[in-house]
This record gives sequence, structure tokens and C-alpha cells, in this order.
Amino acid sequence: MLRRLMPLAGLLLLTACDAGAPVDHPDATVPTPTWAPAPSVVPTGAAVVPQRVTGLAFGTDIAVMTPNSAFVLPAGATAPTTPAAPGPAKSVLALPGGGFRAVVGSTLVELPGGAVTTLPAEGGAIAAPPGGDWIAVALPGRGDVIMLSPAGNVLRTIHTGGRPSALAADAERIAVVDAAESSLTTFDAATGARQEALRAGDGAVTVAAVGAGRFAVVDARDGELLVFDAGPLILRQRYPVKGGAWAAAFDPGRGVLWVTLTARNEVVGLHLGGGSPREVGRHATVQLPIALAVDAATGALAVAGSGATAGQGLVQRIVA
Repeated sequence: MLRRLMPLAGLLLLTACDAGAPVDHPDATVPTPTWAPAPSVVPTGAAVVPQRVTGLAFGTDIAVMTPNSAFVLPAGATAPTTPAAPGPAKSVLALPGGGFRAVVGSTLVELPGGAVTTLPAEGGAIAAPPGGDWIAVALPGRGDVIMLSPAGNVLRTIHTGGRPSALAADAERIAVVDAAESSLTTFDAATGARQEALRAGDGAVTVAAVGAGRFAVVDARDGELLVFDAGPLILRQRYPVKGGAWAAAFDPGRGVLWVTLTARNEVVGLHLGGGSPREVGRHATVQLPIALAVDAATGALAVAGSGATAGQGLVQRIVA
């Protein structure tokens, strides 16, 4: 059953707003992860990071993001061994052709230890299409999303009219979540033109591309997974995911979306190929699993959570 679709007046307000500056949203409306007790057993082989881990990307090696840096954790390593990119890291992305890009302050940094591209403002979320033809970076303080070539040249600037907090992309469009508005808006990747916008539950925190023209949003406040088809934007699936749903990552080879459950210290896999999501896997994780990534080549998972010491992080590999 479809519900929470915005009334016509609200939809017109979202789709017609083209203000160059972001709307001033109260941060108190944005959900936070639900805490869980420490697991009785720490997963074997979990890598210890001497800082809180806030994001991950997986492509054989694992790129790790903390509030102060971003670095690459080589396959099989149980502690960081590569030089870090210093600065307030906000997001990290595995490129289809190999390597990583991290948004560190107002720069886009090639990992490990490569070129630095200066951004027009403080960066936020990052996304790229499956072919890696371009990279989209949110500039939440300006309410913009910029599209960059692989070489770092600005292709176009998209004025979202809000505060973009999460991004996803397919070959034809960019999907933007505004967490304070709990909305999902799509933009044409070729022109930057606004397409459609819909309310995405009551507490949208992340979005993942789950196939051409399909995007999945985690509503952390209601504990739901919302799957949208784009062109036009329509809510196709609405599925309860209890236990503190938070981070999400898609395995394209198997058609499975993995979602972390922070209140249960678990990750659950949902196959999206049918009329309704179907659970196909569930694994125990480190405490408070707030970050998740999938190695598209193997389907393995990387999960980040809290360590036994305050401010410490753990990175766990799972063969799904």
C-alpha cells in the first residue's frame, strides 16, 4: 500500500523551488542511530581504528572515513597501514575502475595518497554512476550538488533548493535526500534539471541506487525501507525493517540491499527483485553498525561500528 505521498500542493512546492541558497532546516528533525549494548563477542579479525569510523567504501581494500581523516585499510589488515588524508572527512566512494575518492573538508582527495581537487565549498555526500563517468558531490552549506569529471573539472552545478544530505546515482539521474525535509528529489544527470520530488517517510537518512531508475531510502524514524522507481518518481515498495535501520549498501550482482540495524548489532540483506523485499541473510556485527559498504565484485560486506574504548572504531569484514 502506498502512503505518505505528498499532497499536490506539497509536491509542487518541492519541485518548483529553485532558490540558490538552502532552506534553513532545524537539525533536531534529523534522526540519530539507536544505541545497542556491546556484543558479547567481538567479531574475529575486526580491524581496530583509533578514531570513530563514520563511513566506508569497499573495493577489495576498504577506504575508511573518520571525523579527522580518511585512509585505505588493505585487504586482510587489522589496523591502518597507509598514510591518511588529514582533515574533517565527510564521505568516501569506491570508483568502478578502482581507487577511492574522499571528501575531506573542501577538497576531493584521491586515495591512497593521490591528487587533490579543491571544491567550491565544504563538501558532504558523494556518489557516482556504475560507469564512473562523473562524480557528484553535495555542498550542503550552499544547497548545491556539483558534478565533476574524473579529472576533477566541474561539469555542472545543481541548485537543490534544500540541504542535500545523501546522494545516489545511476547513469541518467542523481537522487538527493534532504534529511531535514525527509524528501527524495531526482535530477537529470545530463542537464542538471530538476525532475520530481516526494516525501520519503518521516526520517530519511540515506539513499542507495538499486538498479537503473530505482532508489531505496532508509527511513530511520519509522524503521522502514522505501523503494522508488524514477521517471516519474513513484513509491513502489514500503517494507518494515525493525531494529534501528540506518546505513544501506546495494550488491548489484545479487540484487540484495544490505541494511544495518543499530539497535540489534546486525546487518540484514533484502532481495528487491520481487513485488516485496525478501530477507535473504542476517549477520551479527560490531556494536552500533553505522556504516556499511559492499564489494561489488564479491558481495562481501564491510561494517563499521564502535570499539570497546571510547572514541575507538572497529571495521568488520563479512563474507555474505
